[in-house]
Amino acid sequence: MKRNSGFTLIELLVVIAIIGILAALLFPVFARAKAAANDSVTISNLKQLGAAFGLYTSDNDDRLPGVTDGQPGTGMVGGWVYYDEFGTGGPGHFDVTKGVLFPYVTSKKVFTSPNDGSSQQSGLSFAYNGCLIVAPFVTTGINVGGPLSSIANPSGMMLLGEEGTFNSFVPWQQNQGGTNDGFLNPAVDGFSQWHAGGTAILFTDAHAKISHARDNFIGITSGDPSKPCW
Repeated sequence: MKRNSGFTLIELLVVIAIIGILAALLFPVFARAKAAANDSVTISNLKQLGAAFGLYTSDNDDRLPGVTDGQPGTGMVGGWVYYDEFGTGGPGHFDVTKGVLFPYVTSKKVFTSPNDGSSQQSGLSFAYNGCLIVAPFVTTGINVGGPLSSIANPSGMMLLGEEGTFNSFVPWQQNQGGTNDGFLNPAVDGFSQWHAGGTAILFTDAHAKISHARDNFIGITSGDPSKPCW
């Protein structure tokens, strides 16, 4: 007699079960690999921005670029980046090509993190450390950047960090969206937590890393845990 070829129902169920088990094992591996790749891209982008800051200061008598803040800075040119939208409760809207740092970078993607889901619309994921401006802090106009060589602890002082908006005006709790003005005010702003609870930070000596900054907020922004910058 001629035997019909094919799979029985039990055989199909066994195959489906094996595929399900393999998928359950492999999907977390793929997710971790993607997260690690995104972390690497973010760190690479920050290092490129760090090199750009170094070139800018070399061309400008050791001075870091200036930075605008909040609603008064909307549409104002002359800062490290430019934005034309602020105050929506979430990320702002940036045109980084109009910022003074862009000629040293020439790639808009460098200003974003792949972990920042809002970056394709906002155009910026990182914020400039408010502790680096020349005192006093002003709410209108451009806050002038200080001399790079005057920083006592370059490897401990943040230059750029991933700011998070939404939620509240309590430091460390604004972690749902990207930066709103490219300026991290240590008095009211906080870091994102897109990297397994950590945030990507560029330091003034141009090294970058993922850090759990909320555990050392003042130390990260001021370079000295015992000395708040303002």
